[in-house]
Amino acid sequence: MMDIHLLLLLIVFLSFLFILKPSLCYASNKDICTRGRDFIDKDGREVILHGINLVCKDKNRNYIGPWDEGDFNKLREWGINCIRLGIIWDGLEPSPGSFSEEYLEGIDKFINLASLNNMYVILDMHQDLYSHKFGGDGAPQWAILDEGKPHIHIGDLWSDAYFTSPAVKTAFDNFWNNSKAPDGLGLQDHYILSWQYVAERYKSNPIVIGYDFMNEPFIGSDIDEVWEIMKKEFLKNTNLDLSAEELDELWLTDRMEIIEKISELDAYPKIIDSIEILCRRFEVEKLMPFYKRLISSVREVDKESLVFLEPSVLSNVGVYSAIKKIDNLQVYAPHAYDILTDTPFMSLSDLGRISMIMERHNKTSERLGIPMLIGEWGAYGTSEGVRDIALFMVQLFEELRVSETYWAYSQKVREDCDYFEAIRRPYPVRVAGSLKYYQFDRKENKFWCEWEESSSIKSGTIIYLPSLSYKDIKVLPDFSFRSERIGESDSGYIIIPNDAKSKRIEILF
Repeated sequence: MMDIHLLLLLIVFLSFLFILKPSLCYASNKDICTRGRDFIDKDGREVILHGINLVCKDKNRNYIGPWDEGDFNKLREWGINCIRLGIIWDGLEPSPGSFSEEYLEGIDKFINLASLNNMYVILDMHQDLYSHKFGGDGAPQWAILDEGKPHIHIGDLWSDAYFTSPAVKTAFDNFWNNSKAPDGLGLQDHYILSWQYVAERYKSNPIVIGYDFMNEPFIGSDIDEVWEIMKKEFLKNTNLDLSAEELDELWLTDRMEIIEKISELDAYPKIIDSIEILCRRFEVEKLMPFYKRLISSVREVDKESLVFLEPSVLSNVGVYSAIKKIDNLQVYAPHAYDILTDTPFMSLSDLGRISMIMERHNKTSERLGIPMLIGEWGAYGTSEGVRDIALFMVQLFEELRVSETYWAYSQKVREDCDYFEAIRRPYPVRVAGSLKYYQFDRKENKFWCEWEESSSIKSGTIIYLPSLSYKDIKVLPDFSFRSERIGESDSGYIIIPNDAKSKRIEILF
């Protein structure tokens, strides 16, 4: 008979393996997996994903962007190590049950370019306003069940149509209800099968680390109730003498007056919290069942890729998310935008609102015990006066040690943009142990990073620097390192070998 102590030790050991197995990368085909709230590479190093979005919304190009080798080389020089690459349902499944090989070959080209430049890829099934038919992108024509409702777009922003278009709201309602497509199969069923097809194609590609199943899931017609509650809360917490109808008109014609009043009276959290119950209902009753079915289908063919689950789009502006953990390789993937995003007033964005949004995202990640990647932030384009806002976002990323992908790469993102240093910035790419903190002080032009090394990790720590022309560098305790330049640029990496000690690096540029 087995000794009782030996039996207990065996049980503990097996339990330990069972707990750790989902977070170990060595048995995975993929280069990145998760451990707790961290991304981990095959060597066990903690990874920070610093990325950018590449999403082509142009139907005339069949949603295949114009990016080439030069673009990817440039992004690598900027320190980008991850691409959130858009795939569009309309391009993928142009007719029911028929998937376009030509379209996916176009996507393959960008994945190959990413691989050549040591970048990971997250595939993002992108949508805005449900479909191209409504001035956005997403669903193919055959999957638009708008019941003949009119598409009414009032307001200066593209996203205003979410509130004003009966057609957009009805199309989403039918998607969440899994209404039947012309071939008799449900819309969600088609969408899920399309993701299974994609997963089957990329399951063995080590740099395609995961799937962002739906960009900014929208609540549908329940947005009308959301809007009515928000208006009541606004009128209750401000002294503007307006009717609900007048407030509607003012929001669509001169919303700065409303936003200034919200900021002045610190009413934003109250307004946002007033709609949490409705958003929770959507996530619990519609979004999570959809995600569960999707993950179950994808896991039939791909058990190793990460799944990036976005909350309701309203969480992107600060509503607490009710999203649940349903997979061992799950990542929380919200976006973070101030309510002035896409307006001419982006330079007036409120740092308090931005901080609140990020704090709430972080609390959700803590509640779930999974990594967080901010899938979109910025959208600064050619805006002026946004440098301090962009750098404040970066400060929050550093404090929370979260990964992110900037929205978005285009000809508008140039090295002479006043916010460019928020994109091309020093950060720890891979840490041979546990990252404690890192920070770049732009006033002193000094970078700090501290980590606790692990004896089980043989590879070194890698830190990206936008310039290798530093004035001084110290690794404490005193330790040798080497530099590696990226192409012909001045940017590159510092590689520090691991000797299983606590280390701190200080770099003065």
